[in-house]
Amino acid sequence: MPPGGGDGRPTPPAAAPAPAAAAAAPQGPVNEKYEIIAPFYKESLKRSLDGKVNLFRTNLDKFTPTVEIEAEPEVTTTEAKTPLEHYDADSYKLVLIMSGTAQAKALVIDPRDKSYVIQVGTLIGNRNGKVTSITSSTVVIDEPGYPPVIKYLEPPTEEIERDLTSVMEF
Repeated sequence: MPPGGGDGRPTPPAAAPAPAAAAAAPQGPVNEKYEIIAPFYKESLKRSLDGKVNLFRTNLDKFTPTVEIEAEPEVTTTEAKTPLEHYDADSYKLVLIMSGTAQAKALVIDPRDKSYVIQVGTLIGNRNGKVTSITSSTVVIDEPGYPPVIKYLEPPTEEIERDLTSVMEF
């Protein structure tokens, strides 16, 4: 039989029970799982359908703690300069080379007549120069952006001339 009374008219909806009566007498068995998700379900009904929702995205990013990293000020540490770094590498005078040892060393004199022992790797000069090689007669100093400075050991010509003149006198 069709809904309505058979005369073609729809039946009026049943009257909703009063709220107090609904709370007092639950209708059917209570689903505990629904009670847990009911607030979330109601919130999802309020969202607009036009917004793009990624169902596969996790919501863990809402719960991850945010870490604020303060930018550390860039500290430029200037190392204390050695006495060899006060003058230009060209201003040092090469006096002596000790090349027969395991590590070659050289003796240089600065413009104030102070002497220093240098070896390969020693910083020298005010343009970040570094001793790169020491041979039996030369010391090579490399400065970034400049041609290498080569110091030659000058033979003691005065002593040689004196010896030669003393031999000639005989």
